[in-house]
This record gives sequence, C-alpha cells and structure tokens, in this order.
Amino acid sequence: MLNLYRQIISNTLNNTIFEELPEEWIERLSPGIRNELISGFYNAGILTINMSDFNRDDFYDKEAKQKFDYYCENLYLYLAPIIQRCLRRMFLGFNDNLTEYKVVLFMEGREEDHLEAVKYSIEVF
Repeated sequence: MLNLYRQIISNTLNNTIFEELPEEWIERLSPGIRNELISGFYNAGILTINMSDFNRDDFYDKEAKQKFDYYCENLYLYLAPIIQRCLRRMFLGFNDNLTEYKVVLFMEGREEDHLEAVKYSIEVF
C-alpha cells in the first residue's frame, strides 16, 4: 500500500526537511539540489541520503569526506526528529492500525570515495 503513495510521501518528507533543516545545512547543498534530498523505499522502511549533495563551496570534498562519521551524526541529529514527525503524521492517515513504523536511514558518500555508509535506525510511533 505504501508504494502507491511513494511520490506523496517523498514530496511531503523532502519539503518538510527543506523547511525545517537548519540554514547551515541548506547553505551547504550543491546548486540544483532542491527537490529530493532523501530518497526512499518506503514500503521497506529504507531512506537514503547522499552526503555528497552537500558540496557547495566544496564542503563535502574539503570537510565532510575527511570527517564523514562526524558530519553524518551531526546531520542525523537534525533529521531524525523531522523524519519522525513527518512520517508519523502521514502514516496515521494511511492506516489507523499502524502504531509503529521503523525506518533505516543510510548516509552514504560518493561511490568512488569508498566510504562505508553510516546506518541509523529511526522509530516512528
């Protein structure tokens, strides 16, 4: 069922993130990254963000890549509550029996950087 609403969920989640993410992170986004920061397989509970999208003024190349785990954790602390609130609001409307939903957020770098993806579990009640 959630697959039917993939585009609605993606649009709502990404719009909410762009509205609520602190300006310091929005200012780091590469030009042209304004529609989809997080992609997802919502029926499987998997969300993905590519940290290389934060490369304005070479932020990813000069800083984030060298301290990858640190910057992933820093961004996660902002994203987790946004994701929880947004998905909770949306999923309550889809199914009254859905009382818990778990997602896994993967933060990855560019493939050629050979950075191990950082994985976070987020519970949505």
